[in-house]
Amino acid sequence: MKYIVLSISFLTISLSGLWAQTSKDILDKLSAKAKTWKTVSADFSTTLSDPKANTTRKQEGAVKVKGQKYALSLPDYVVISDGVTQWSYSKKENECTIDNVEDVADDSFDPSQMFTIWEKDFRHEMKNVAANEEGIPCYQIQLYPIVPKDKPYHTIVMYVDKAKMEAFKLVVKQRDGQEMSYRMRNLKTNTEFPDTDFQFNKSKYPGVSVTDNRI
Repeated sequence: MKYIVLSISFLTISLSGLWAQTSKDILDKLSAKAKTWKTVSADFSTTLSDPKANTTRKQEGAVKVKGQKYALSLPDYVVISDGVTQWSYSKKENECTIDNVEDVADDSFDPSQMFTIWEKDFRHEMKNVAANEEGIPCYQIQLYPIVPKDKPYHTIVMYVDKAKMEAFKLVVKQRDGQEMSYRMRNLKTNTEFPDTDFQFNKSKYPGVSVTDNRI
């Protein structure tokens, strides 16, 4: 789950001085747009590539975000947070682990920050103002953590759809050589979600074993 990211980034141009757009220009626009969203939901696909093991793993998922609250659904896991508490549920094991969000903040991806992650603790660079990813004209921006040793990754590559001014693909480059890519689809904003969507309801998982790490 630490690979989930669903997170977002943009970089300053290194092609020539003729380009007007910089990573700051684009990121500022993305931040301004994201701040108008009360809620966000999206489907996504992930691809984990491990060159050392010569393996590739793909899976589909969905995410909902409401302020600092989020609900992340994957084939094997569900991760839910009300902004204070995080519930991590394993479907295979029928087990749920409960943590304080602040206690796991450094070890896991926080979907509530996925559309503004670049606003702190990252430097950014525009890599290509005329990129074309999956046939979509886009900006290619990269994020680098300011304190690399605190992160399991060294670079986040983001592709921003020029027409929609939305990030649609992220590639997270891990320190162990693995790469996790995220492809966003069906992005919807300002849909009404009840707060109960962001709390773990034990009654929905008969026989679930719960480990509470807050105690």
